[in-house]
Amino acid sequence: MKDPVVLAIDLGGTNVRLALVNVEGQILSRWERATASMPDQEALVSTLAGDLAHANKEAHSQGWQIKGGGIGVPGRILPEAGRVVFSPNVPALNECALIERLSPGLAWPLFLENDANLFALGEHWLGAGAGREHMLGITLGTGVGGGLILNGRLWAGTQGTSGEIGHMTVEPEGQKCHCGSRGCLETMASAFWTVAWVKEQLAQGASSWLRELYEAEPDAIRGETLVLPVLRNDPLVLRAFERVGKSLGQAIAAVVHLLGISQIVIGGRFARAWEVFELPLREELFRRLTLFPPEQVCVCPAKLGDDAGLAGAARLAWQASEGK
Repeated sequence: MKDPVVLAIDLGGTNVRLALVNVEGQILSRWERATASMPDQEALVSTLAGDLAHANKEAHSQGWQIKGGGIGVPGRILPEAGRVVFSPNVPALNECALIERLSPGLAWPLFLENDANLFALGEHWLGAGAGREHMLGITLGTGVGGGLILNGRLWAGTQGTSGEIGHMTVEPEGQKCHCGSRGCLETMASAFWTVAWVKEQLAQGASSWLRELYEAEPDAIRGETLVLPVLRNDPLVLRAFERVGKSLGQAIAAVVHLLGISQIVIGGRFARAWEVFELPLREELFRRLTLFPPEQVCVCPAKLGDDAGLAGAARLAWQASEGK
């Protein structure tokens, strides 16, 4: 009898990462490619179709049987329709009926979900949220994403917008977010907006070790720059991550008061600065949690790193194919 596996696909703005995963969550085979190598929708769908064929060939050669596939995509997703409505980081996927286009000829089903939701699902299955009935997952990157696990299941909501903590308002008259609203958490805690704030402060004469770089090549200051360990005592960077931590604490407190969730897992590349923003986050969270015992809330960094999305995509496929 062939060993069952699922195909997990994490489709990001920089790379597409794929893996064949067994029922315990072990990655048996993996490969990836640059998203930029697929500049338009036709090229992207055609390349992904080739990856599905490769997965079939790899499974056959290893004596595995693919039961299903899960795909994570950033942006607004309609999972039941298998459709990407809008993907700011992968614009080639805008208004794409992805599952319908990839399914012909496949002997197994495909399932689509938002990538932040799959981060939460992966961390709940194999990472920092394992064993918890309820969990909030937060991803810090170019933007701020989120996913909710309620009663052990991913909360889907409606219209492809569940778990969007990045678009909770934390500063009503703040910066205008890319979503069109003002003062979203994303404008305070994401890499894009934090870099913009740092450059604004430097333009006003703020003291920082970044000044020389800013004056020589301002575009070289990116989210990856701010999380470098060498900058963790820089006065301006410390102020920047105090803003990140306080705004996260404010938003998390609102979610805890609303849903009674006590496990919050924070991941994403910008969260590599966890040690810098953890204290202001906790201080703000404890200050604002008036109706929920703050000592009962666990806020912690993710455990799975870049594999959280793959784990979530695999879990999605396993749950859907097994009807659980």
